[in-house]
Amino acid sequence: MKRLSLFVPILAGLLLSSLLVAQNQPTATKIGYLNARAVVEAHPQFARIKEIQAKAEAELKPLRDQLQPLEAKIRAGSATAQEQQNYRILAQSLQETGKKWTDQQNEALRPITEDIDKLVSKVAQEQGFAIVLDQEVAASSGLVVYAAQELDITQAILRALPK
Repeated sequence: MKRLSLFVPILAGLLLSSLLVAQNQPTATKIGYLNARAVVEAHPQFARIKEIQAKAEAELKPLRDQLQPLEAKIRAGSATAQEQQNYRILAQSLQETGKKWTDQQNEALRPITEDIDKLVSKVAQEQGFAIVLDQEVAASSGLVVYAAQELDITQAILRALPK
């Protein structure tokens, strides 16, 4: 019993001393932001995304062009049964084709965003930022209504991008 009574005060002392040491360690408290779109578009591999987008648009535009007149007829109530069936087939084809291109674009974006995430973490830690927000998301959501220019790390990230 005596051993237990000595153990509790010693344990409490150790916990208290570790809390005091943890309080003396500096912690990052700055909140920064960056223009994520500008950083992604500046990445050297972004040219591949543009290629995918151009190919996707070349394949999707003819489908959209075929759908528009059929959709107008359906809305007007003058589409035949065959036109309605053609519309459903084209709409499904457009959806499947769009998904195929979205999947390809997301796959090509993955290594870009992983690379940028690492750079953001590195720059944020070096500059003492605890949180970094996407400027466009923060502004459009109303999350941030003002941010000082010196909290913008976009240029630091752009300089850190591989060439």
